[in-house]
Amino acid sequence: MTRRFTVLGTTLLALATTAPAVATAAQARETPATSPWDVATGSATGSPAARSAAQVQEYWTPERMAAARPTPAPEVSPAEAAASARTAAAEPPVAEPETGDGHIPPAADAGEPAIGTRALTYFSTSKIWAGHGRMPAQTIGKLYYTRNGNGYYCSAATINSSNRNTIWTAGHCVTDGNRNWYSNFTFVPDFHDGTRPHGTWTARSWAAPNGYFDGKNHRYDMAALALNLNNGRRVGDVVGYQGYRFGESYNETTFHDTRAFGYPQNTHPARSGISSNKLRFCVGYAATDALYKRIGCDMGGGSSGGPWITEMPLSRGWGYIIGHNAWHYGNDPWEYGPTLGTAAINVRDAVHTD
Repeated sequence: MTRRFTVLGTTLLALATTAPAVATAAQARETPATSPWDVATGSATGSPAARSAAQVQEYWTPERMAAARPTPAPEVSPAEAAASARTAAAEPPVAEPETGDGHIPPAADAGEPAIGTRALTYFSTSKIWAGHGRMPAQTIGKLYYTRNGNGYYCSAATINSSNRNTIWTAGHCVTDGNRNWYSNFTFVPDFHDGTRPHGTWTARSWAAPNGYFDGKNHRYDMAALALNLNNGRRVGDVVGYQGYRFGESYNETTFHDTRAFGYPQNTHPARSGISSNKLRFCVGYAATDALYKRIGCDMGGGSSGGPWITEMPLSRGWGYIIGHNAWHYGNDPWEYGPTLGTAAINVRDAVHTD
């Protein structure tokens, strides 16, 4: 039986209302890369149409965020899937595995565990995460961006970094896979019910593996963004950040007791009552499936880039990012994502000191 990928589509936002001028053209490639696991990078100053962080913040009004709607999820043809598999047959060099711990900001109050999340009972029918204003929810948020005059969003999470100002997401949330970057990136941590409780952070630089940036190879569907300061503050100092475990040696590891998070507008199979104003999650094991990882979960469009976090006791609210939502097959209640090996190490390393 032929299986078809459905990328966890981002969400489209009509930008028809009057607003300050903002860059709308996809930004051109800045840093060359050759191997698929090498890194392509972009920056907020890398396009003639680039705008300042203040202009980008002004552009993303609550009205535009509230008007977000899902775009049809693109499908990958069998020929494209086969091409990705052929390209992925070349194995990247095995780098030493990297791991970094999470961080609880000094002012954070862990409080009581969110209702319904005290025990790790596995479920693939996503539920609403109730515990906002504390970790882990405050480390997860919506990532907004523009492409050709239209606005979209994905899910993303803060991640351990030297600059304490980096987020992790999916590659198709930053590039079209045809050597073009999106623009006007804005991260809203702990977004819920239309609120921005911790403010917003615009992006200053970003990176994705060349295998996705130049070819849309799904094995390399990952990205990281370094953020600008917000009133002199770094996002990790305000909301904390998650740890990570990257490296080829983890590719065959099954991670038990893993939570997948995201902001879906729909589910697979379809269910009623799903709102992208709510952070949702599933609990399961993240296991290897060919060249990818998968976890039982039904989150659809808008959840792309949402983190898979393992070893996360609610008493501290941080664990280790070992994957993220990237695509699914039809109506199967499974999420798939790339293994986070050498390419993931390279992507994080490219921006985490910016």
